[in-house]
Amino acid sequence: MITCSLATMTMASQGAEVIKIEPTLIGDKMRPLGTQKNGVSGFFHNCNRGKRSLAIDLKSSSGVKAVTELASQADVLVHNYRPGVMDKLGLGSKDIRDNNSQIIYIAVSGFGTKGPMANLPAFDHVIQGMSGFTDLQSSDENNFEFIKTFICDKVTAYTVCQAATAALFARTNTNKGQHIDISMLHACLSFMWPDGMMHRTLKDDDKIEMSPGSDYFQTINYSDGGVAVAALTNEHYEVLLPMLGYPEYVGMPLFSSIASRMTNMKEVNKALKNPKNDIGVEKALEILIAADIPCSPCIKRDEIELDEQIKAIGALETYVTEEMGKLTVTSPPVLFEGELASHAKPSPLLGQHGHEILTELGWSEAKVQELIESGTLLITSP
Repeated sequence: MITCSLATMTMASQGAEVIKIEPTLIGDKMRPLGTQKNGVSGFFHNCNRGKRSLAIDLKSSSGVKAVTELASQADVLVHNYRPGVMDKLGLGSKDIRDNNSQIIYIAVSGFGTKGPMANLPAFDHVIQGMSGFTDLQSSDENNFEFIKTFICDKVTAYTVCQAATAALFARTNTNKGQHIDISMLHACLSFMWPDGMMHRTLKDDDKIEMSPGSDYFQTINYSDGGVAVAALTNEHYEVLLPMLGYPEYVGMPLFSSIASRMTNMKEVNKALKNPKNDIGVEKALEILIAADIPCSPCIKRDEIELDEQIKAIGALETYVTEEMGKLTVTSPPVLFEGELASHAKPSPLLGQHGHEILTELGWSEAKVQELIESGTLLITSP
């Protein structure tokens, strides 16, 4: 649901023309999900701005014909139907690539195209469970926790973008497109593996077990807020421990080396998570910055727009659209030639561009009206 929407919006932010194909009755299920205005949520907008919408019934011959014709002119087709669904519709990889040998056909699935779970439905949190994220978040045995963001959808979305770019680059040499399968499960295992599964990477019995790198870094919470600290070296701890109120720990074997700290993180974290000195965020940052220890304040989400560093890099942009009013979104994070870009565009109404898209394909006005009257095509005007 989110994966393909975010992937293609990212492509749109980098200059691609994106046509979103939606069902005619309710469209993308993301449209009303969450904080919304005029029936469209900020969630939907954040994954679909800059696109055009074609709302057409893919179970109709006209709907299949329209998508086939669009694909014959396209560089990339992305979908996240379960394996086999597009084939049944007549829009499978072979059908599309027979008409356009240069197209990059990307099929996104939850669990992959093989195995006992291949045809099961999958959402972000299902994949969090199976890829180990819920275990990584756990502090106790059998106390699994979700990461409170759609991390698996987003990781897979960026994997889709990278794959599409690589395939388009390969096409410059071969003059041929290709079929690409990407499962959320595989993408998220690859994302989590470098640090979260380092203890299962080395297989020999003489390996030395250590906590994941993510366990090594903590937040320090004070009465007036929190500080995110990434203390790594022995020198960092010589400053950090006295700041926390534990000067007697400096030089103790438990804290004397990275290896010792990483093999005893539960004990180390007792000090990090229980500062004796409530010196406050400002004083803590002053001490940490003076010692060149990586750190930042823990910013509440409602305060992100006020942060001076976030303003300085131009990470957010605010603009006005007719349907959704005033909006704040992230600007594209990639600065080509050092220049900020903008993606301050509206997200499409359901079926908003259907008439112009079919007209561009050469469909007659009479045919378009026939589809509207039959309910095959939905047109929504601003």
